[in-house]
Amino acid sequence: MEDFVRLLSANESDAYLITLSEDNVLFSEETLQVIGDVKVIGIDLRRLLGTSFTSHEMLAAIEKVIADFFLERDDVMIFYYCDFINPIPRARKKNMPPQEYRSNLFKLMFERYVSQHDVDDVHLSVITAQGVDDTFYFHLIYRECHARLAPIISQDIKEGYSK
Repeated sequence: MEDFVRLLSANESDAYLITLSEDNVLFSEETLQVIGDVKVIGIDLRRLLGTSFTSHEMLAAIEKVIADFFLERDDVMIFYYCDFINPIPRARKKNMPPQEYRSNLFKLMFERYVSQHDVDDVHLSVITAQGVDDTFYFHLIYRECHARLAPIISQDIKEGYSK
């Protein structure tokens, strides 16, 4: 599948690049065999411009791009890794690591979208793995028909990232 790329900008000083790609996901050979023809698409979300809080309008635009992509394709699952490299401007959450903050935000965005758009039979699994110094957060969005794959993918991620 060819990468799906979208540039979102709210103004001249705030822009995000979203890339949805099969290349953004790494699983064991055993898990890939079980997944079969289902495509697990990883999200790469990069902030190109801006350093202040992301607006609600921009968050809604990001969730719409991801949701539209997912809902237009029956054979995909969406995978998101919450990175800890890029800092987040967060006045009230100073003691929360960036990856946990991103995980909570992504979960809330998913819940809001499915609630506002009456989306049924779509689920979100939050997968955590304890690394040496950090907790890693991953999200898997899938349809009910792919629910049997969620625990297999979750276990693969935990085995690959836990230390």
